[in-house]
Order: sequence, then C-alpha cells, then structure tokens
Amino acid sequence: MIKKILVPVDFSAASAATLRYAESFAAFTRATEVKVIHVFTPQVTTGDALVILPMGELMDQRDEAFDTFLAENPAPKGLVRKSELLLGFAADKIIRHSEDFDLIIMSSTGDGDLLEQVFGNIASEVSQNAKCPVLLVPDQAIFKEYNNVLYASNSLSLSRRAVLQFRGFNELFHARVHFVHINDEEGQHEGKRESLFAPLFNNPDPEFAFEIQEVTADSVQKGLVEYLQSKPIELAVMVTKQRGFWANLFHSSNTKQMVLHPETPLLVLHLED
Repeated sequence: MIKKILVPVDFSAASAATLRYAESFAAFTRATEVKVIHVFTPQVTTGDALVILPMGELMDQRDEAFDTFLAENPAPKGLVRKSELLLGFAADKIIRHSEDFDLIIMSSTGDGDLLEQVFGNIASEVSQNAKCPVLLVPDQAIFKEYNNVLYASNSLSLSRRAVLQFRGFNELFHARVHFVHINDEEGQHEGKRESLFAPLFNNPDPEFAFEIQEVTADSVQKGLVEYLQSKPIELAVMVTKQRGFWANLFHSSNTKQMVLHPETPLLVLHLED
C-alpha cells in the first residue's frame, strides 16, 4: 500500500504540474501523507562584483519563495500537506528521504526542460538510487486513473520479486497490463514465450486483465515508444537494479530522445542486488 508520498519541487511550472498530479494521485489512492520538499543548493557565481549574502538571508529568501509556490498551488480539499525546505544537494537529500516514503513523484523535466539535464542529473540519480519506487511525471501531465499500463518485460522485470512488487502497486488500480517484450535488431530473445512469462502464472493467478506482446524493433527504446504511441497507455513501468537500467538505456547517441512517450508517466521499480 502507498501511504506516504514524497514530492520534490523546484518552483518550475513543470514541478507545479507534478505537485497537482501527485496530490490527485494521493487522493485517489487514499495516501495518508504528502510531503513536498525543496532542496536549496547555494551556487557561487563569479564576476567583477561579487556579493555573497549571509546563508540565513539566502534561506529566508528561498523559504519565502517556497511559501509562495505552495500558496499558488493549494492542496485539494481534505488532503493534509506537509512541506520542508532543505539545504544540500538535491539528489542526495531526496534519496536520503526516500527511506521513509512509499513513493516519490517528481517531474521528468526541470527549469531548463532539457532531457540531458534531467536524466543526466537529479531525476536519473534519484531513479537509480532511491529506496522506494519513483514515478516520473512529464510536463503538464494530469492524473487520471490508470486503466492501461505498459510493463516493459525482460528477465529482471519478470522475476517473481518484480512481478509481486508490481502486482501490489496495481491492486490500487486493477489496470489492464500490457506486458511488452522487445526483440531488438540483434535478435536478442531471452527464451521461449512460455518460460519468459512463467512468473505470471505462478499461484495465485493475477487479479487483473493482461495481454502479452512481443515486438520487434531496432532498439528497446524505439519499440517501447512505438507501442505507447499506438495504445491508450496511462502509465509505463520499468524495473531496475541500481544504475543498470539507466546505464543501458542511455548509452547510445539517442540520449536526447525521450525513452518513452513524452506524455506518459514512468514508474521505476527497484530490485535490491
């Protein structure tokens, strides 16, 4: 069950949309706590005239900006919101806080709206190392109940532990699950269909509708994007161990291209090594 949700924000329009998404998600799933955090990392700029304000004054200014942001994005009626301003490096603080939460919901874009900044920095580091699942929300996404979910399949995501973790999440929605396995241009195939998806049919049987799709594409990225573009999918799910997922997915020259459809939220589940 998801009871406590952590929402990092950076005061951008994208993070405002993410906060609205997160709190609508929380209301739907009856989460008991939504905590909004902003991590302030002081930056020193160089120049002929350099004025360094006292840290206390800098924190007061950022605290005021945080209050303004929250006031401009009020919590839904009946939802209790907590908030905290933190000092430090954003990814480190978010990962440390993740130990006390069931889910992180954060924007997949930031102030610069550049994919290199996002996946190369905070969002990728949090997705790799958080102690709880991470839901990455595209710019201006609006939460709606998940009726169709894409679950990217491979030997890791179809392990019993991964399937059970996902099934626990999907108990909140009872969405139809599209288990999609991509055979890439090199013909990488991890076994016969029956053995590949065997964990699905271990007792007890899944309590949701599902379909199994095998797709041939030049790359995993392209296959997933094409499937998302052709189906009414509200959420994509991937499973990773620390660093493996992102390192493999963004090793090519296509790092500027969104790995998934830019309008589809991405849930990253973690398996411990």
